[in-house]
Amino acid sequence: MSLGRAELARSRRAESQSRPARSTGALADAYTANQDACAASQYDRRVTVDCRNPARHDHRFGQGARTPKERRMLIAVWLTITVMIGEVIVGLWSGSMALLADGVHMGTHTIALGVAWLAYVLTRRHASDRRFSFGTGKVQELAGFGSAILLAVGAVMILFEAVPRLLAPQSIHYTEAIAVAFVGLLANVASFWILRGAAHESHDPDEPHVHEPGDDHTHADSNLRGAVLHVLADAMTSVGAIVALLAGRYLGWSWLDSVVAIVAAVVIAVWAVSLLRATARVLLDQEASANLRAAVKETLEADADTRVADLHVWAVGPGIHTVIASVIVHGEQQPSDYRAPLEERLGIVHPVIEVQRCEAPEHAA
Repeated sequence: MSLGRAELARSRRAESQSRPARSTGALADAYTANQDACAASQYDRRVTVDCRNPARHDHRFGQGARTPKERRMLIAVWLTITVMIGEVIVGLWSGSMALLADGVHMGTHTIALGVAWLAYVLTRRHASDRRFSFGTGKVQELAGFGSAILLAVGAVMILFEAVPRLLAPQSIHYTEAIAVAFVGLLANVASFWILRGAAHESHDPDEPHVHEPGDDHTHADSNLRGAVLHVLADAMTSVGAIVALLAGRYLGWSWLDSVVAIVAAVVIAVWAVSLLRATARVLLDQEASANLRAAVKETLEADADTRVADLHVWAVGPGIHTVIASVIVHGEQQPSDYRAPLEERLGIVHPVIEVQRCEAPEHAA
């Protein structure tokens, strides 16, 4: 009759205690020997590990390389700075308050894009810093969260400015305002084209990313999304302003300028809330989507012997997910048997698998 679980545990503890202790010199010899690996026996199976680097884990998760996103973001920053300086200089020279105001407005976008670029730089430079347990991917999520707050603040400011003007219309210098709107539109279209190209460029081949069933293989980068939304919001308001200003100049619809501003503020607020939710989910370690959880569970239970007892799947960066799971088996499966499929098929990084063994009821003591 086989041993019960408690007796089996006592037997293994006694066996480990009866083994002769290795001397300090022997341990030193093992680490300084020419052999690169040693064999560790567990449950009568041999698992090869690197004796001189037992950690064997890369915690950069593809965040250590300079990416096209970082380069394109920097180009967009310089473009915005150039337009901002030009508008401020011309505004001061010509006495146009419209140009001066739009130049200051472009300054806020310069800050937002600059923070997004800085997030990529910090992510790359500190990718190997072991103080970040699961890499530096969340630095980008934090920047995206900040961009969402700036978008929300901008929407509120537009509403505070537009509503009083709708109730008490003011005179508008149409010629200067239309010129400024066109300049801002051209700058934002150029920035949008630059940043949008970053989203479609190929990723670093060493950068892990999750393949969810039914997805379109796009990678959720909240930092890039926040920057694009800033540019898109400004472009949208420029288009709306041009239409409203033309209608006001030639049709006398001066009220349309304030209405367009209010509509734009509402749309920007909706975008801000959406970005806040997306980044907060990652920053607060919310569970991954149901599709990804189901794919992870299916991969772990690929053999008929394994059952998942506990499962946690969450994002640690843009398109980067990790897993902690506990599985129950009757056989001699090892954690490495489950880690490899998760990494290769789903792109999961640093999966931690606990294997619990149970005896079939017919063999229980």
